Parts: sequence; structure tokens; C-alpha cells
Amino acid sequence: MRKYYLEFILNMQTVSPEALKNSIVEFGEDLEISQTPQDNDVKGRDFRIRIYTEDPTIIFDTCAQFGRLKSIKINEATT
Repeated sequence: MRKYYLEFILNMQTVSPEALKNSIVEFGEDLEISQTPQDNDVKGRDFRIRIYTEDPTIIFDTCAQFGRLKSIKINEATT
């Protein structure tokens, strides 16, 4: 099965990064979540998420429940 490297920004209003991590960690490998520098014009907090997964759809669907996705990059991982 193919693996994909996902990198995207998730804007969350009130959810903790730990809750997000617990929801998606089982669907991929090498998960990284880091807060991005805050823009005063943006409500909530932006987090950069990086993960290798076989199913990008489940990652995006789960993250969409926590906030708004933006700046999405998907690359096929080399094996």
C-alpha cells in the first residue's frame, strides 16, 4: 500500500494539541504537531501537522472535526 507524507496547517479555537494527537496518532507514523507563530488577525491558534499515512482522507476528516484545514501539501512517500 502507498504511503503519503502530509503537511498542513490546522486552525483550532479551543481544542488542545494533545486531544488532536490522540485522535490521529493511530492512523500514521512520525506525527509532528507544532504551534506556528501567531498572526494577530487570525482567531484561534494555528498548528503545523506532519505525518506519514496510508490514508490521507481519514487524517483530514478527523482534523476537520477540530478546526479549519489550510496550506495542505501531500507527497507520495518514497520507500
